[in-house]
Amino acid sequence: MNHTMKNVIRFAGVVAGLAAAAWALRDRMLPDPHPPTENPPKFRTGSAGAIDNDDLTEIKGIGPAYADRLVTAGITTYAILAKSDAAFVAEIAGTTESAASNWVAAAAELT
Repeated sequence: MNHTMKNVIRFAGVVAGLAAAAWALRDRMLPDPHPPTENPPKFRTGSAGAIDNDDLTEIKGIGPAYADRLVTAGITTYAILAKSDAAFVAEIAGTTESAASNWVAAAAELT
């Protein structure tokens, strides 16, 4: 065999060895085929006639905790909040009546 043919055979052997190593390590190199366990994104899926909840945190002074308290009490939209009594809102949210009055006024502007 001539020198060139030996080099071609050596090169083919190296390539075959690298391919075998890649095949053996493929599970470590490829991403996990299983989807991540994170929660899927939330989409609104209500029926066409359903009333969607408003994002009450858009009102100045209402954070996630206050919004959760209001939603639990049934105040889920700006319109409902705008028609609510400030004293009642203050009681269920655990805030001052002055702050609740500001929320009710802000909700009325958003409706």
